[in-house]
Amino acid sequence: MPSILHREYDVQVVAVRPWGLDVVLPDGTAGLIDNAKDPRWPDGDQEAAVGTVLRAVVLDDERSPVRMSALDNDRAIARSFREAAGG
Repeated sequence: MPSILHREYDVQVVAVRPWGLDVVLPDGTAGLIDNAKDPRWPDGDQEAAVGTVLRAVVLDDERSPVRMSALDNDRAIARSFREAAGG
């Protein structure tokens, strides 16, 4: 599988765990957004997140599930990496 590191996706929340959100990428790849990488945590209603779509970036594509972030600053950093790499 080609690297998806630093790529952004619209992911769907499929479950809420005490440590974060289980999400699925458009191609069916499983992802995890740790609580610290969710802009709505701890103030948002996490249970209501199931079924919603979030914009997230892949931080670590070598783990299963892939580790992701929905934070604006992490997405901006990933964009700068992609631009520097020419893609």
